[in-house]
Amino acid sequence: MKAANKAIGVIAAALATTLGASQCLADYEQGDFVLRIGWGYVDPSDDSDWLDINGVGRLPDTRVYVDTGDSATITATWLFADHFGLGLLAAIPFEHDLEVSGLPDPVNPGARLGKVDLGDLEHLPPTLTVQWFPVCKESWVQPYVGFGVNFTTFMDEDISNVAQAYFEDVLGAVSNADLNLDDSWGLAGELGVDIMFGRDSNWLFNAAVWYLDIDTDAKIYFRNDQGFTTRISTDVEVDPWVYSVGLGYKF
Repeated sequence: MKAANKAIGVIAAALATTLGASQCLADYEQGDFVLRIGWGYVDPSDDSDWLDINGVGRLPDTRVYVDTGDSATITATWLFADHFGLGLLAAIPFEHDLEVSGLPDPVNPGARLGKVDLGDLEHLPPTLTVQWFPVCKESWVQPYVGFGVNFTTFMDEDISNVAQAYFEDVLGAVSNADLNLDDSWGLAGELGVDIMFGRDSNWLFNAAVWYLDIDTDAKIYFRNDQGFTTRISTDVEVDPWVYSVGLGYKF
């Protein structure tokens, strides 16, 4: 939250500076297209339900954690009217490590394990927003706010060797465990600012922050030594803050 407050503060300061500026430089008007390439950092505000094992029930006080990730980002804006645009967030897949805590300790009955490496995954969070650019269209600093929808798809979900060994020793797994996370739809909000490099320049610096509502059902499957399929499931709320900085060009 400190990083989020700092990013929002920078963007708010840019807005205040622009509102007080007396000199206008670059046009942001209907029909313009802005393409930005940068680097994004995903900081999940994660939470999850207790793990639920079919035939056993829920394991109290267990939880899944989603670690941070970063990757290249591509964002674009098409201004369909003065002061209003359609924004798109895309990226090279973000990779995240997964951890789980609260599992029963097989060595000390009644005790619980701390964080254990569960595996890793990649995800793509394409996000479409309607953006509002509140300042005069000729301003060289263009803060904006957007609201819209996020779709997140997960891929390359892998179980770690540590988790696989636990499933074999404690739950009788006789096959490799498969991890699957369902796709997610949710709301999204963003704050950003484009700062042009000069009166006649179409090049710009961009900084932006998003909040994405990402909720998914996580399931782990493996065949046990009794010939049945064991399913471990939980609901995971990823709900990340995404921070991005980069360079752009206005066409």
